[in-house]
Amino acid sequence: MVEINKNEAKRYLGYRGITELDASVDRMLDDCIREVREKAEPREVHMTFPILWDADRMGCSFAGIHVPVYAVNAAEETGAPGTADAIPEETDALRNTDGENGSRQESGLIRNLRGCSEIVLLAVTIGPEPDRLVRRAEIRNMLQAYCYQAVGAACVEAWCEEVNERIRLEAAEKELFTRPRFSPGYGDFPLTVQRDFERILEMPKKIGVSLSESLLMTPTKSITAVIGLSSVKTDCHRAGCEECNMAQSCAFSRA
Repeated sequence: MVEINKNEAKRYLGYRGITELDASVDRMLDDCIREVREKAEPREVHMTFPILWDADRMGCSFAGIHVPVYAVNAAEETGAPGTADAIPEETDALRNTDGENGSRQESGLIRNLRGCSEIVLLAVTIGPEPDRLVRRAEIRNMLQAYCYQAVGAACVEAWCEEVNERIRLEAAEKELFTRPRFSPGYGDFPLTVQRDFERILEMPKKIGVSLSESLLMTPTKSITAVIGLSSVKTDCHRAGCEECNMAQSCAFSRA
């Protein structure tokens, strides 16, 4: 059973920085936490791959995914994915620009992975029941539906942290250290790599998670991420909300 942090649920509900809730909302949140905890079906799958650093291209690849060191302006590209310039059967993960002038900037994922020799691809979910709770509540009580949404988000995040800790312990047995999780959609790591996660980790078969045409996951309370493994311990890398380019404007940001 996953332990749900009530303060995290409050943050997802939009109460960032507010310590006390209205009594009725507080009771509703407690009820939602209890029900989501009982109905959640936590599942996970993760696989470890070597990281291949390419000195000539100044990027890296893992599990058939290629990550160039720079976010690239389309006007500056010398080749597109699938051409001779791209590594065969690999996916170029980053094709972004930095500012109006399209100047190059080292990708956040590359900064996160510098010095790593291996990488973990991870997918977790708490199953379909939290989504069903939200849909039922939307018919009769939208505030309760928002509470279920917030609690479900806090629950899957807590489950992901548990799995992350297991991976850290697995790495420690190999005398390796973990870098902060980095998810598709954060910073300049695009959602398009979700298809690679789905295929490589066999997410529909192993944990019951599938992707829509718009790359959203079902069940919605699911997370994908990469975790770099390095022989050198470092605490200097920014992670999560700090790395995301929406950190300053997002209502749910921890940054």
